[in-house]
Amino acid sequence: MIRLGVCTSPANAAEVAQIGFDYIELGLSSIAAMSEEEFNTLAAQMDECPIKAEAYNGMLPASVPVTGPDVNASQQHEYLELAFARAHRLGGKVVVFGSSGARNVPEGYPIDMAWRQVVNFLRLAERHAANYDITIAIEPLRKKESNIINYVSEAVLLSSIHQLPHIRALGDTYHMAMGSEPLSALTLAGDMLAHVHTANAIGRKYPAPGDGENYEGIFEALIEGGYDARVSIEGGCTDFSAEARAAFEVLTQARDAAYAKK
Repeated sequence: MIRLGVCTSPANAAEVAQIGFDYIELGLSSIAAMSEEEFNTLAAQMDECPIKAEAYNGMLPASVPVTGPDVNASQQHEYLELAFARAHRLGGKVVVFGSSGARNVPEGYPIDMAWRQVVNFLRLAERHAANYDITIAIEPLRKKESNIINYVSEAVLLSSIHQLPHIRALGDTYHMAMGSEPLSALTLAGDMLAHVHTANAIGRKYPAPGDGENYEGIFEALIEGGYDARVSIEGGCTDFSAEARAAFEVLTQARDAAYAKK
């Protein structure tokens, strides 16, 4: 069965577990930036938590570029080794490659060269992912945020052509809505889909009762494609405790209703 999580701060981990979520999704670049002392404190905190930090967004900071004239493979290697080792220590299973600040193509830079750089980066990242038993999910971002990789279909094509065992695609229903990409793209992705983000497309808010979003349809599309991994809430909220609880109930009901139709 599809498992539910939420993107939030480690400080909310205990409450995330208490609400009933299956896992928490953290920001990888912020964890990589921690001192050893800070990370050891976090690791000890997560060891006491009944759920794990199975998923990570924010794979790269802008200071580790993937495209453009300043790409440095040694820098990428050093960063990924540290970041993936820490993710693995915390129970990480999937890392999201969105990171628009790192992957956006600089103005005037040849787009064909940028695509080759993305592929080179993924080949390098594959080695680190394999070492730590982590899957990298390429996240399509809306065009307002990223000028490369904007659709689930592009992420699926990129990951499938290069046949890297630990590189797959992500579907974010907010970015899909912004790009008018149909939910059928989730179904068509099949086993190339490794992770999913969702939110209310209007304002990118936490799911809420009666907010107009077709969450049941999202789960139906995923189930039809054979997806059975994770769906994380990734959006904004003003009252985490109240809104996360409501969102959990909304998604649980939508997921269960979708399975009932199977």
